[in-house]
Amino acid sequence: MSAAALIALDRILVILVAVSWGFAGGHLLLSHAAVREGRGAARRAAWWSAALVALALLATAGRLATTVALAGHGWWFAAEKALLALPLLLPPALAAAALSLPRLLRGHFGPLTLIFPITSAYAAAAGVVVALGMGYPLSPYLSVVLAPAVLGGALATWSMLTRTGPPGRAWRVAGAVVALSALAWSGLSMWNARLPSSLRLASAGSVDVTALRGPADATRVRRFTLTARPAVIRLASGRGVEALTFDGRSPGPALRVRQGETVEVRLRSLLADRGVTLHWHGYHVPNGEDGVPGLTQNAVREGGEFVYRFRADQPGSYWYHTHETPNRALQAGLFGIFTVDPVTPEGFDEPVALHTFGGALTVALADAPPADGLATRTLSPGTPVRLRVANTDNAPHTLGVSGVPYRIAAVDGLPVTGRTLRDERAQLAAGGRYDLVFTMPSRPVLMSAGAAGLLLTPGVGAAPAPSTGPLIDITRYGSGGTEAPRRFDRSYTWVLDRLIALRGGVPRLSHTVNGQVWPRVAPALVKQGEWIRFTVVNRGGEPHPMHPHGHHVLVLSRDGVKAAPIWMDSFDVGPGEVWEVALRAGNPGVWLAHCHELTHAAEGMTLHLAYDGVRSPFALDGHNHPE
Repeated sequence: MSAAALIALDRILVILVAVSWGFAGGHLLLSHAAVREGRGAARRAAWWSAALVALALLATAGRLATTVALAGHGWWFAAEKALLALPLLLPPALAAAALSLPRLLRGHFGPLTLIFPITSAYAAAAGVVVALGMGYPLSPYLSVVLAPAVLGGALATWSMLTRTGPPGRAWRVAGAVVALSALAWSGLSMWNARLPSSLRLASAGSVDVTALRGPADATRVRRFTLTARPAVIRLASGRGVEALTFDGRSPGPALRVRQGETVEVRLRSLLADRGVTLHWHGYHVPNGEDGVPGLTQNAVREGGEFVYRFRADQPGSYWYHTHETPNRALQAGLFGIFTVDPVTPEGFDEPVALHTFGGALTVALADAPPADGLATRTLSPGTPVRLRVANTDNAPHTLGVSGVPYRIAAVDGLPVTGRTLRDERAQLAAGGRYDLVFTMPSRPVLMSAGAAGLLLTPGVGAAPAPSTGPLIDITRYGSGGTEAPRRFDRSYTWVLDRLIALRGGVPRLSHTVNGQVWPRVAPALVKQGEWIRFTVVNRGGEPHPMHPHGHHVLVLSRDGVKAAPIWMDSFDVGPGEVWEVALRAGNPGVWLAHCHELTHAAEGMTLHLAYDGVRSPFALDGHNHPE
């Protein structure tokens, strides 16, 4: 069984275990009270209790088996279960099986019969807390609460059952133990979660990110001006959508330059309620041009401006978007396409942006309104076609091409050598780009993405049906032309999860990295020239398209299966998956790395990559909100 299926099964079992032990313990207490007062049939009540205990033991055995199976996929998936949840549950559960169950089958009630199932109920409830609040690596704080809580509840219950002391006193002592434990846990958690009023993400070092900028002097300069402002945009259907735009359009103006030119973009803002920046998604700009408020610059406020300058020496398909509250502002329209051409484009060479406006997935070509349905272009047979498809949404989209064989010529802006595909489809991660290439035939061709698509037609013939072929594994599709290094200078593990964590001083269901939420996730520290290995583990039930700024990563393996290898800057780690990727530290700075499902990033799944000797003078405050 896959790790994703086992994770889903374990989530069901943790609830089933808690409910079944809870019913067993509750039924025993009620039956015990009724028998002591001479009401009800003891044997019938005992048989029902025995059945409930047996069901609870069966669920417990299932969770134990699931934990063992998960450990086979990696210790990350099983640690908190094997080291805390099950050690709390198995001793009383085994005692219930060995001592309580035989007594119940003989119709005997008594303290020794009841104590183990009831203690198992406390431990099973603690298991739910572990599932919600503890990931990997293990945190000692929940252990400080849960072990005393289960033990205190068991002692108080034993006192009540045996009448060895006033019942009220026993429960008061147990309550005091639990309260003190919870207070210690809360205090430690709050102390570790404290945030100053103004937070500098990186302050050590001798080189300031403001010194890591593009060239001040250049001869071949392409200048653009983008103004962020609200506007109502019109979809191809005529439907109006209130949006945040660059120059009144969304997508914003397509920025297309030649390799070797210097790009200069002057960003201005007419937004009254928020700041704005420009992040060059997938493009390796100098750190000071990366557009992350509070890390590489201050957000541009209404009436202000910021000038970005960098050399266009990295040909490929990229895009730009704001990084000030991007989960809201990007999705509302503050994005556009950025393309660097090595030579004059041939044939039909067009960027295609996939974006959801007002609940409808749209397809937008350069300088054309988004089409909420099919966009159509007429091409002559024999025309070379390159579709530079960018997924600017939060979720992955599945692409298909029907009517002609095609290849994926580039992934995330970098060339790939791969086989020809026929009716096969490819899943494009949030933030990712695929260059789809083919020669226009004498019949229509459909590039499909769900309910939206792009129809290319020679002027005759019916549109083909959307592709329904199998999904390819992009990590094994084709080679990016680089072999993995033989050794690595450093290694890091990022375990992605969804847990209750303190965010903004309040316990909330959050998306976490190594059990923490941004900005408390420990940075990955690197030095210029190093090769870094990252092991990225998804313990949750949703995909996480991870995106390190300023770098691509070389994918080494997915779930232990060796990759092509291939370079990517937005790699989609599915539920239960384990990816190994390599990063070459060749772009100094303090860089953001985050899940590009931007809701997840805003809920904590963000960290940064910090080069030795580089510092940031900017701070997170009322004007800078990078997530």
